[in-house]
Amino acid sequence: GCGVMLGVKDGKPFGIKGDSENTINKGLLCVKGFYLHKMITAKNRLLYPMIRKNGKLERASWEEALNLVASKFKEIKEKHGPDALAFYGSGQAETEETYIANKLFKGHIGTNNVEGNPRLCMASAVGGYTTTFGADEPIGTYEDIKHCELFLLIGSNTSEAHPVLYDLLVSRKKKHPNTKIIIIDPRKTPTNKIADLHLQVLPGYDLAIVHAIAHIIVKEGMTDEKFIAESVNFNDGKNPITYDEYKKFLEKYTPEYAAQQCGVKAEDIVKVARMFGQSPTAMTMWTMGVNQRVAGVFLNNLIHNLHLLTGKLGKPGCDSFSL
Repeated sequence: GCGVMLGVKDGKPFGIKGDSENTINKGLLCVKGFYLHKMITAKNRLLYPMIRKNGKLERASWEEALNLVASKFKEIKEKHGPDALAFYGSGQAETEETYIANKLFKGHIGTNNVEGNPRLCMASAVGGYTTTFGADEPIGTYEDIKHCELFLLIGSNTSEAHPVLYDLLVSRKKKHPNTKIIIIDPRKTPTNKIADLHLQVLPGYDLAIVHAIAHIIVKEGMTDEKFIAESVNFNDGKNPITYDEYKKFLEKYTPEYAAQQCGVKAEDIVKVARMFGQSPTAMTMWTMGVNQRVAGVFLNNLIHNLHLLTGKLGKPGCDSFSL
């Protein structure tokens, strides 16, 4: 999503900088973007098809290379059947490219073995958004960062994984020193430099913490009852339940119970819940620490629950925001 300006001299790139008019990175670049132009002129970059002949890679024409791939596909399909072939795609592929790949592999070749790396990193977020909100996308935008007074980062080393966005958080905290940043993560990472509080949870046990935060928010009256009455429905994963039944379910998840489960202090869980509940605005941000796991969809749901209970959605500075 980052916009860049490429400097070209005598037909060759010599430098790069962030596009200050881009709405995402606004001129900022991380180290990957900063060295992007060097990839174009890298000495080991492939510029044309190569085919291995007699143990050595030799330059080939596109026609020869494509014919080789097609003949090998045909040979494998005839010998072992269509399911001996597979396509593994990327989140960097455009929609049209992925569509064509599906038509070729599922429609023409007849294999169901079509997969992409986005499933590992984003399937849990998709499952969470669709089961909670009915659509696969955050409600807010990057613009909300400018208006947010509390950021809750879960399972994300934002400074290294999303450095441009991390710069936006740093800038927000510098301009508004009262901005709070809470981290829930098994690791201490460079992101901790800007943290006001870090709950160093045992890996995989953060679901209990999020339930406990909801427990305290409900118990101490930090919910937005008007928003809940107008905009929130409750269910147990299968069937509709009442708000009171949900409250009863939460009773088990005291801060003491969650602390015992996940190896953090009960008083720190209470502190997080009060900071989140009492802040006029809040954004929760997360990445692979939440998504790449068996219970990833459920944890996404629980994060959304905190925003639904407090009405911190659909207004400036508030969002349940998967990075």
